[in-house]
Amino acid sequence: MTEKKFLNLIIISILLAVLAALSINFNTQSYNFEKRGEVFLKDFTKNINNIEIISIESFDNTIDIVKRNNSYTSESGYPLKKGMWENLITSLSLLRIEESKTNSPERHEDLNLKSPEFNKSEDESDGYATKITLKKNDGTVFSSILFGKTDPSVGGLSGGQFARMNGDNQSYLLKGAIRMPGSKSDWFESLLFSIKNEDFIRATLKKDNKIFEIENIKNSLKITYPLNPNFNPDQEKLTDIRDVIESFYFYDVKKSLTSYPNNLPTLSYETKNGLILSISSVNPKEKGENWVIIKVASNDPKSKELSEEIKNKTSGFEFLANINTSNILRWNLEDLAAQKKE
Repeated sequence: MTEKKFLNLIIISILLAVLAALSINFNTQSYNFEKRGEVFLKDFTKNINNIEIISIESFDNTIDIVKRNNSYTSESGYPLKKGMWENLITSLSLLRIEESKTNSPERHEDLNLKSPEFNKSEDESDGYATKITLKKNDGTVFSSILFGKTDPSVGGLSGGQFARMNGDNQSYLLKGAIRMPGSKSDWFESLLFSIKNEDFIRATLKKDNKIFEIENIKNSLKITYPLNPNFNPDQEKLTDIRDVIESFYFYDVKKSLTSYPNNLPTLSYETKNGLILSISSVNPKEKGENWVIIKVASNDPKSKELSEEIKNKTSGFEFLANINTSNILRWNLEDLAAQKKE
């Protein structure tokens, strides 16, 4: 984004804020709360040029977005989906106080205004807020806000939302609501590639040595390594292996800063158009989602463009794979065996 476009966004945010304030002032006869209509984030639009980091913390949406070249990107350097940070900044600038609510810490759970850093559960639980911290380029915190439940009854396009400043028990119902993705992966174009099932030739799993290989033979998936006429594979599991690359989405991303050994658990794929793609687990563990690196090459001009597209998206980054892909990277040959019917 150019500096001119960035300044235009700030000007638009200020104008929208002024219009919202005027709208409230024209209807003051229906209000009796002295702070109603006040800007919730005071001087935010004046300081937006100095906001270096926007830190967001919640159960499934913890991310730092960092200002670079008059735009914001993820801390990893991976680009955000178009319009994401602009929507967030604009919505923050438009927040107005509608009503004063509870200042009792015991009631914060009802409004989802508990600080998220206290949530130690492995599963999302009720009562915790989304915490947004705005950090200036000198390292100081401009503001830190906890956002809770939304309230559509407030009116307007965005309705309302409960919020409180971090460290202050006083909560408010705001006119307006923050506009941002509900989960971390939604900040990005998280579909890395999509390979049609009919283009699949073979897949191989290697760790220290080759574990197994499956191949598309006359439109049927077969185990071609190791050859064992008495081994009865589970066809659904063979299909699961092929389907890993049908639509590969990631759930988180970070910069790859480490060189890894050559014996990482690796799923390698070959396709009919000459694409060769590998997915390697960089943190092998017994359960849960794994971080992976993706490498791609082409041995046919028909797949050269796709190979370059995937390489541009994946080079230098690690991605959090889904549980199905993570499990397959842990498999051994016996995991492919069909269950005996009792």
